[in-house]
Amino acid sequence: MDKFVTSIRSLKRQYEDNEFETDNPGPSEREPYIQDNTSSKMNATIDEKENYLLDGTFFKKISNTGSKMSVTCLNCNKKIIAYSGSTGNLLSHYKHVHPGLMTELKAYKIKKSTSTGVSKQSKQITICHSTENSGFKRKCSKEKVTELVFDYIVEEMKPISTCEKPSFRALIIGLTSDNFVPDRRAISNQLLNKYKTYVTDLTNLISEQMYVCITTDIWSSLNKSYLGMTLHYIEEKSYNRFSYVLACQRIEGSHNYSNIAKCISKVMNSYKINVTKITHTVTDNASNFGKAFRVYAQQFAPPETVSKNNVTLDAQNINILMDAFDQNTEHHFELESEFLQNDVENDPDDIIDVVNVSDILTIASNNYNEYSEDNDDLDIILSNHITCSAHTLNLVATIDTSKITNNQYKIISRSAFGKLTAFWNLVSRSTMASDVVFNICKCKFPLPVITRWNSFYDAIKKIMLCREKIIECFEKLKLSQLKTTEWNFLEEYIKVMQPLTTALDKLQGEKSCYLGYVAPTIIAIRRILLNQSHLTYCKPLSLSIIKGLEKRYSFIFDLNDPKSKPYILSSVTLPKFKLSWVPSQFSDICKNLFLLECNEVCSIMNTESGPSTTDNDSGDEFYTPISNSQLSTSPLESSNQHRSENLASVQGLSYLNSKKKDGKDLIILDHYPIVKHIFLKYNTTLPSSAPVERLFSNGSQILTPRRNRLNDKTFEMLMCLKSNKFNV
Repeated sequence: MDKFVTSIRSLKRQYEDNEFETDNPGPSEREPYIQDNTSSKMNATIDEKENYLLDGTFFKKISNTGSKMSVTCLNCNKKIIAYSGSTGNLLSHYKHVHPGLMTELKAYKIKKSTSTGVSKQSKQITICHSTENSGFKRKCSKEKVTELVFDYIVEEMKPISTCEKPSFRALIIGLTSDNFVPDRRAISNQLLNKYKTYVTDLTNLISEQMYVCITTDIWSSLNKSYLGMTLHYIEEKSYNRFSYVLACQRIEGSHNYSNIAKCISKVMNSYKINVTKITHTVTDNASNFGKAFRVYAQQFAPPETVSKNNVTLDAQNINILMDAFDQNTEHHFELESEFLQNDVENDPDDIIDVVNVSDILTIASNNYNEYSEDNDDLDIILSNHITCSAHTLNLVATIDTSKITNNQYKIISRSAFGKLTAFWNLVSRSTMASDVVFNICKCKFPLPVITRWNSFYDAIKKIMLCREKIIECFEKLKLSQLKTTEWNFLEEYIKVMQPLTTALDKLQGEKSCYLGYVAPTIIAIRRILLNQSHLTYCKPLSLSIIKGLEKRYSFIFDLNDPKSKPYILSSVTLPKFKLSWVPSQFSDICKNLFLLECNEVCSIMNTESGPSTTDNDSGDEFYTPISNSQLSTSPLESSNQHRSENLASVQGLSYLNSKKKDGKDLIILDHYPIVKHIFLKYNTTLPSSAPVERLFSNGSQILTPRRNRLNDKTFEMLMCLKSNKFNV
């Protein structure tokens, strides 16, 4: 029992001496080059000789039994038990019995470590040489070294010239057996080859997908503008979303709609993306992007047409018509002129214009050819367009709320926000003020940034969490204190804005966020705001947000709007929501729309699979006109069509009524192939353009002011390879 108590006291003393470093480090704390192949006795002997407490200045060793030793203090002659692996008891003795000698002990420790430092260093050098001669360096092929150096430069966003820096070359040579380090030219060639492989592999991958989604935006840095594009798709078996960078290429000139459309089309052509494969292209609410997709979302048709006597000729068909008029043109117009002259003699009151159609077609054809030469955008075809829901919510939180006309709200909000802005400005500009705030609050405070969504809300929320300490900071910095009413206003402001900011964070997701989240989220925000009561200061703010939502998302609150179709079907095909979010007055509309889509998808799937065929003879071409003619469907074909429609409806209703345990998991869609097809068709689309914004975050780390001469194509290749290391 006495031994147990003694050991407990010994452990307690060791923990009390935590201000001292371990004087006798274990094997893991020693030099990494020393191989611990010697016996424990030899290690103990080395430790005892190197330990400053056991060299005869403070303690004298009496006996040694294994790792256990007995020592006496040279100042009080007290016997103390110690261990070769730990000297905590010895330090505790001086701390409690001889506290006045602690300063002398610490000084002796520093002196001892300094005197033995040179010998230890020479010992390490000797060991390093021995391990080097024994094959410590790793053997790597030149190709492997080049690949590793390339990966380091790309992932750490270092300049390509890093491989030629003396310190970097010394590092690689010191770690490898061959004195080989790739130069800048080798890394540049590796970059080009990797990028070509990436484009080829991604092109093949896109061709295998049923549906893809694209996000795009424009980013400016160092007086240059870049168009970024990312691609996303959902893997059909695992339902995992995969993301890739398509481009981050330079866009020169004005950011008008035609220039944007040309750049987008160029990127799509480089990856051979069929426009019918793209569910939507997601952009922000900028007018130039909106116009680009309004103009080029369908086949471009030049505006020049020829009209005469209420006859309109499309310029695209003029060349075809000209071929028909090249034959027997003179004979045709001679007969026509003779007929017109006889007609005029019989009825002189009629005025008939004789028009040479050949001349008109010739003029129109020349105009069309000139138009096509001056306009390179005749072949531009863009996909369906959808605006970023997160950006739209940000507009509601900023633009719409700034239009509040209530005087009481305007007075108190300007007063409270003005005092907080003064605090943020002072902290960001004055190091002394920043130190004062940190010493009081023990934390940093985020600053609002215009381009960073939710930053204003997050900054105020942080202020509210440290309310008492902020009052002290305002007093120390001699800033105007917030009144009680202003603190109450800020509390209500956080309460009202919280649903909006939560929705913003949800819709900016990428891996597990789908277009089907938009409609339920918007309706949920409105319901939460309507249910908020007892608002003294922020009632106008709540009403302004509701009004902004109803204006910008009118198609969500009126589900009869044709624009709401993708939002309805994407939400219904998400097992998490189905029809639970739909208002009661629109329940039948959404249900019927879903069943109708099931029937259409079923018919498409049956058409793609095609009827069963048997071996036919070589005379099938003879019956082709009959099979392609418009014949009435047979009763058998009609019954098959009704049967497939019934099957689609039954499958859709079964999905809606399913109440399995895994009913909210996407894996349940495997039991409903038609519903799964609709899910992929509409939920491949992302609700926001946040992925391309994240792409630009990487760009700002590569295109730094010191690298402003970086070639545009090199920058794009680095962006693609860097971003896809982390799958955007």
